[in-house]
Amino acid sequence: FDFDGGNVTVINNPQSGGINTSAKVARMIKNAGQPWGGSFLTLAGPIDFSTQRTFKMKVWSPRVGAKVLLKVENSANSSQNFEKEVLTTVANAWEELTFDYNAINTANTYDRIVMIFDNGTPGDGSANYTFYFDDIKLN
Repeated sequence: FDFDGGNVTVINNPQSGGINTSAKVARMIKNAGQPWGGSFLTLAGPIDFSTQRTFKMKVWSPRVGAKVLLKVENSANSSQNFEKEVLTTVANAWEELTFDYNAINTANTYDRIVMIFDNGTPGDGSANYTFYFDDIKLN
């Protein structure tokens, strides 16, 4: 589900190689809208944080220093959420980002993943606001 200017589609991997040889990846285009424009996916069941609390995700960014926010929330009560934001460190190449969720309240149920790129900045739909992501894994 896309919101407030974010638009995610699944496409052929435009830069297959290196750490990401997947045939398909997700493309996020951040269009004009709200500075928090993004997309979310509601899962079939809750995420199990009982033993693992670190997410890893492959990201391709057009620039260094782009903010990547990975948030989990309860689909029935979005006030129950936890988020981490990290910065990209390379441009025009795949990198694996790590999101530390050790401080998450494991008493809550989280069954939705929210993605926001460049939180705080409205996008313009250009190549500078086009990101790719793949392989979101709880480690």
